[in-house]
Parts: sequence; C-alpha cells; structure tokens
Amino acid sequence: MLRNTDSNTLFPYIATSGMLLLVTSFFVPIVAIMFIQDWLFFSVDHWSFIRPTAAYIGFGAGMVWTAIVLFSFLLTKMYSEKRDRTYKLTWLHLLLLGLAVPLFVFSITHYAYLDENGVQKNSFWTLSEDSIAWNDVIEVTRLVEERTKRVTAYSFTDGDLTITIPYDSRDYLTIQSINYVVDTYNWDIVEVVEGTKRPG
Repeated sequence: MLRNTDSNTLFPYIATSGMLLLVTSFFVPIVAIMFIQDWLFFSVDHWSFIRPTAAYIGFGAGMVWTAIVLFSFLLTKMYSEKRDRTYKLTWLHLLLLGLAVPLFVFSITHYAYLDENGVQKNSFWTLSEDSIAWNDVIEVTRLVEERTKRVTAYSFTDGDLTITIPYDSRDYLTIQSINYVVDTYNWDIVEVVEGTKRPG
C-alpha cells in the first residue's frame, strides 16, 4: 500500500509524474479534448462542432491539480517519515485526487454544435444538452468587443432559454453555419458591446 511504501521509493515516480503533468498541461488538453470529444460526440450531421476554451482550461486544471496533490502526498509523507511518525494522510490525498475527475468529465462534456435542427450546447457544469430549434428562435444577439469590434459570441433565444456559443473568425464552419441560418430565417441581429447594457 502507498501508506507503507517508503518515500524514497516513491520519489522518482511521483516527482516525474508530477512534473510531466505540469509541463504537458499546456498542450495535452488540446489533443485530449479534440480526440475524446470526436470519439464520443462526432456526427456527420453536425454543421459545426464548437469546443469552448473553458473545456481546455478545465482539463488542464485537472492535470495541474493532480500534480499538486501528488507533490503534497510526497512532501507530507517525507515529513512524516522524518519525524518517525505513522503516515495517516493517504486517504485524504486519494480523496483530493478524486476531485480531479469531475474537472476532466465536465471538460470533455463541454461543447456546442449547430445542425439542421438547431443549436445545442452542453455547459461546463452540466451533463445534459440544452437545445433550441431554429424555428423557435425569436432573437439573435451578437457580442462584440468595445475597442476592436471583434465578434466574440452569438446568442440564440427562444423566449425561455438562451444559448450562447463562442465565435472565432478562424472557424469557417461555424461562420458559414451562422450566416446560413441568419439568411434563411431572415433574423435581425442585435449587437451588444461587451460591458454595456443591451439595447431595449
């Protein structure tokens, strides 16, 4: 058991694992989120599949948290052995490690997509999709930065529910999809500047 294993034996494994988690937390989330979401949620019916930045950040945070818990376990175990005391914090660190699991799960299930039926989104802290059919949309809002006038998000409202999706000028499929439905349904877009109250 971990509690009875000498810290000198654990040191190279935990130290290496912790450092790898910290270093790779900057780029592994990009690959992991794309691969896992494609594997779980890909459909040829999607016009556009959107991976919000929060999904990558959450996955990276889970990796960093895991590294911190590993280092904490190692340091507290070394301190306990130095004081010649029985180590009693293994259960606590296993519990803390378990807290990383929701971060990974919620990151993987955080996405949005557009298809012929409407706009769908799974927010970060939920495991279920919200959906608005194109026929039910009564208002479309475009969020822009005040200084650059860069579009950062679109919101679709049906009167009861609002779904906001991030907008990236480099995401051709999303741009094409939004332009298509706006032209098809002849919606008037309400433009809102970040940090200001919306008109009306």
